[in-house]
Amino acid sequence: MSKYINTERVGINAVSTTVTSELNWIFREQPIVDMGIDAQIESVQDGTPSGKLIAIQIKSGRGNFSESKDSLTYYGDLVHLNYWTNHSLPVIIVAHLPDTNVTLWQHVCKKNIRKTPKAWSIKIPKNNIFNRNSLPRLSEIIDGPPHEQKLRRLTLDLEVMKLIKSGYKVSVGFDHWYNKSLGRSDIEIFAYDKDGNETLAREWFQYYVCSNPKELMKLIFPWATAKVDIEFYEENDEYEESDHERMMRATDIDNGFEPYVPNPSDIYPYSDSAGEVASYRVRLFLNDLGKSFLVLNDYLELEA
Repeated sequence: MSKYINTERVGINAVSTTVTSELNWIFREQPIVDMGIDAQIESVQDGTPSGKLIAIQIKSGRGNFSESKDSLTYYGDLVHLNYWTNHSLPVIIVAHLPDTNVTLWQHVCKKNIRKTPKAWSIKIPKNNIFNRNSLPRLSEIIDGPPHEQKLRRLTLDLEVMKLIKSGYKVSVGFDHWYNKSLGRSDIEIFAYDKDGNETLAREWFQYYVCSNPKELMKLIFPWATAKVDIEFYEENDEYEESDHERMMRATDIDNGFEPYVPNPSDIYPYSDSAGEVASYRVRLFLNDLGKSFLVLNDYLELEA
């Protein structure tokens, strides 16, 4: 007997269209029956596939649900639940309603599941519409819980940590725009060999809300202590005190305060372009978190 049901096909097509045209992500239908996983979607960042995936179970038609004023409720068997909650990918259930052309969704996770001895259920709120407004929440799900995101970030910087531990100098270049409500900068990581030759090891563009450069470095590199790259500043320092800073310093002196003298523990710019953008270069040193993570990594890499 044919398993092809037109209503199911309509649901898959609707979800595929939303993923590709509204989310601008990648939709991959599962060609083989896979315990209720109908498709996978892959997030795209700045036009580049991220390699991060979500598995989708698509149910099309109101007959698959018990309906109330505010939600649809899906009832399933424990075999599927165990498979989905132990899946290597996060799983979402998507409900498509052909009569109104509305698509809803919910994350299949512990907090959203209600279990009975022989079955389980999950509520899909009617205001949880699957469209471009779902992007922030889907992005949170695809990135995983906070502890996984932190571990992933540490792992991403592992090779940089190893360079520092081996005695190599590693520094970071970034800018701060004074008149932008949202901070933005190219973040450049430079590595130096034993002869002092500089290599751009990594570069990316970052938005941020930190107004303090030291806090920004703590946010991006929680495993490091950042200090001004003295050697770089001695060769490239172009920073000139602004009229406002000069006035404030004079006021401080008049009020009996000692004039400010920068030191390596502070992070101050080496260049200031017309009061619009300040440029910084800091050197990274391993803090306790960085040192501990390297110890943990050494253990994980030990052969059994």
